[in-house]
Amino acid sequence: MKPRAAFQQRASQAIADPLLQIALDNNATQRRDIWQPAFDSLPNSTDTRSRARAIRKDVVRHLDQYLEQFIRQVSANGIQVHIADNADEARRVILDVASANNVDLVAKSKSMLTEEIELNKALEAAGIRTVETDLGEFIVQLRGEKPTHIITPAVHLRREDVGRTFERHLGVPYTTNVDTMNAVARSNLREIFLKAGVGISGVNFGVVESGTLCMVENEGNIRMVSTIPPVHIAVMGLERLVPTLADLAVMLQVLPRAATGQKLTSYISWINSPRQPGEPDGPRERHLVLVDNNRIAMSDSLMSEALLCIRCGACLNACPVYQEVGGAAYDSVYPGPIGSLVSPGLFGVKDFGHLAKASTFCGACVEACPVGIDFPTLLQRTRVDYVKQVRQPSWLVVGLRVFSWMAASPRRFRFAQRLSAWITRLLPRRAGWLRWLPPPFNAWTRSRYFPAISAKPFRQRWAQLSASSAISDPKSIANIAQRLERRADENLTTSLVDIFASEVVGLGAEFIQCSHTDLRENISKVLSKINTKQLLLAPLEMIEFKSLLDGLESDGLELMDADHPLGQSLGAEALAKLSSVKVGLTRSIAALADTGTLIQPSGAGRSQLASLLPPVHIAILFEQDIFSSMGAWLDAGGSQLVRTSSNLVMISGPSRTADIEMTLTLGVHGPGRLIIFCVD
Repeated sequence: MKPRAAFQQRASQAIADPLLQIALDNNATQRRDIWQPAFDSLPNSTDTRSRARAIRKDVVRHLDQYLEQFIRQVSANGIQVHIADNADEARRVILDVASANNVDLVAKSKSMLTEEIELNKALEAAGIRTVETDLGEFIVQLRGEKPTHIITPAVHLRREDVGRTFERHLGVPYTTNVDTMNAVARSNLREIFLKAGVGISGVNFGVVESGTLCMVENEGNIRMVSTIPPVHIAVMGLERLVPTLADLAVMLQVLPRAATGQKLTSYISWINSPRQPGEPDGPRERHLVLVDNNRIAMSDSLMSEALLCIRCGACLNACPVYQEVGGAAYDSVYPGPIGSLVSPGLFGVKDFGHLAKASTFCGACVEACPVGIDFPTLLQRTRVDYVKQVRQPSWLVVGLRVFSWMAASPRRFRFAQRLSAWITRLLPRRAGWLRWLPPPFNAWTRSRYFPAISAKPFRQRWAQLSASSAISDPKSIANIAQRLERRADENLTTSLVDIFASEVVGLGAEFIQCSHTDLRENISKVLSKINTKQLLLAPLEMIEFKSLLDGLESDGLELMDADHPLGQSLGAEALAKLSSVKVGLTRSIAALADTGTLIQPSGAGRSQLASLLPPVHIAILFEQDIFSSMGAWLDAGGSQLVRTSSNLVMISGPSRTADIEMTLTLGVHGPGRLIIFCVD
């Protein structure tokens, strides 16, 4: 079957599936409902999105130059860089790294690029067990399916489907309780994290000036695969660059908002190097595989703007076609509007050019796109290429020629419009819509109604509409301006601590403000309620709180050293012991008020595991270390801290997911409870 016919068949099946339609409608509704408020919370939203677009355009325009600088800087940081021209080379590089380390188990985080190069098949064929650790990816992998959404891989499944999948493949009792299913996945995947010899992740952005790899997530599985296994392999499309850390801060303002409606995701990892001497955790090797796979060719073509994409999935959530047919109908790693551009560009117009016809040209994708990709223009260009390369049906060719002749003359067009309006009066209607059209137009009305053709030309109707439309009320505009001024005044009179506390609580975390002398008593109360006798921490990280630790020990608490024993034969057993501890204690070096974010860098005596493995994370933060925003923190010395840290993580609330029926649950792979003690 030809690709276009196969797509139409899959689309028809999707439209006829009532359960799939409910799932797709639920996804689209919830995503759209949170998109606008998320961007409303961003000061100067329009300007920020324009800056994000300009940054991405600059990168694509000067890709060769930036790529050379980036490779040089990443290599200087101690990360081993591999260039892969195509999918075969990318797979071979990764297999070689796994083979050199005698690996038989790989833990993977969600990565569309590894789906693109079909990495899992290659690893499994080589006898290497490969486990997807993102909850949605884990579910579809168990079912032998492909992801159907860039952000929510299992969006097409109901909780009943997931319950039966876990019962069949994991041997657990059937349930439709989302919290229970989340706990099952956490339990099963924790062992994978602890035993895997290699962790594989994607990369959201690479920073040219510092060689930093930035990874954005909510569940904590990226932190797991990039921190616990002795070897970490990051796979990155070579166009995913930003010039500076300041540019990265701009991208991080729009990506989470467009993808999940968050100001920042739960975790953002800024990775610069492998584990350094004196650090208690982190991989001994880091590899970066930069994949071309026709990206450079696209950057030199009329389709280069498609490479601006930051893989947020917003265009899928806005697209009426995707909402009806879902991701599986596209039969491509990249579905939806962006897939209709990227798939032909990367994999060939002959096989995927027909996807450009799966569009209503309504422009909703352009409005949703945080970097303003001109989807209509690019879709038209793809259609032109498709028509040139693939023979079209004779009736379509003849029909378009007739339409072109008719549309070239205003007189002929008006006559045809009036004639069509008169003829269609004879056809069956429902609520003013045409229920049936004769062949070949019945291809449309088989699955949806067609709008009745107006006898009045558009220009005539537009003139009437313009004359009757009301001018915007200047009073309402003034009211909006006054509200914005009041909001600005409120922010000026509100302390950074209060703003931070409000954001923290809004994220589902707990905020406790206390003095240094009251800290021990407050922490003891929390630990008593949790009913734990162990505390995971890095003693050197907490050296300034020695009296606190001595007091906790005198209370009978066992302080567990969060040291990742790499290279030891009992490493997995030692990690399992650490993983059983209920509470981790860390010292946050800084925080961001506007997003409720903690900043925790790696370094000698500083642990990442204490904020990752236990189900409860307690963080101690000094009030004076709270900054107004990411930009303010970077300007005040944060940029230097990023450059000198092998791995810096930003934490915004507990670990979370909504991969099962868009139902929010906390505590996937990272802590489900975050308690912040803010000390004056």
